[in-house]
Amino acid sequence: MSFLVIPYLKVQAANFQSNGLLMGGAPLMATAMFSHNLARQIDADIEGFYYIHHDMQRLGGLAYGRFTPAQRRGAVFIGKNDYSSKNKYALSLQPTASCHLLVSLVIEFNEKRFDLDTFVQILKRSKFAGGQITEFGQLKEFNEADEALKHISSGFLVQDRHDLLEKYQLAYQVNRLQAFTQLLAHRPTAKDAPPALELLPDESLAWLSATTMGYALLEPETFDRTGIRHADDQEQTAHAYAEPLTGLIQYISLNQVLDDYASERPLHWNNLDELKWSYHWQQQDIFLLQQNSN
Repeated sequence: MSFLVIPYLKVQAANFQSNGLLMGGAPLMATAMFSHNLARQIDADIEGFYYIHHDMQRLGGLAYGRFTPAQRRGAVFIGKNDYSSKNKYALSLQPTASCHLLVSLVIEFNEKRFDLDTFVQILKRSKFAGGQITEFGQLKEFNEADEALKHISSGFLVQDRHDLLEKYQLAYQVNRLQAFTQLLAHRPTAKDAPPALELLPDESLAWLSATTMGYALLEPETFDRTGIRHADDQEQTAHAYAEPLTGLIQYISLNQVLDDYASERPLHWNNLDELKWSYHWQQQDIFLLQQNSN
């Protein structure tokens, strides 16, 4: 196994909306597909990846606690429908939500050695989460996960917290959706905040967020649908409508994880694989991102 470190990847105008209900959250699905694409171009397989968050700059305005995404007009003329119905000289708006990202990635490949220059050339012509890659640090290769993560040294790893979701649901006797929304709305300093710490005293509710972690098919695969994008042979390309699967995540300090892992008696992280994301078909109609601890 070999770990590729892509440090401080700067992405311009990445997609800020992970599905129809959510804005923000670590773009884990985009990272999984980005990693998968890298592996395909060198004819290899990946075992998983670590996502390290550094910064996210939302593009839009903030007023009275409400974020309004910046909108862009169409850049080129395609058809008459592209023009605004109110101004025949102005192209229509394209509803979108974007952000600038600064992230680091550690990708585990099944190859023991690979050419770093090849990855540099791939990255220069690639996009990440729909955004343009503008800059990245010097790529490195390591044999162990802890060595790779120590090279980055700072930032926030992303942890799957569906376990917290289940604990909260049982502790407060609410359904899964109520537990999800109440946890995301929890503010420890607010006077009217739900008293989650009273029944879950050992849990930290700081830096919780949500993101897309996969999708579920809404119908059986079919080869009869035409107009599929990027299909070299549409008669042999399967297609199915699907819906995104949303999960709860938590940002945790990379320094704290490494310090705990290096201690003689680690409290939380006996194995860094517990924070590594991998993807697979959980069943025939569900594609899911998971960590090895879950």
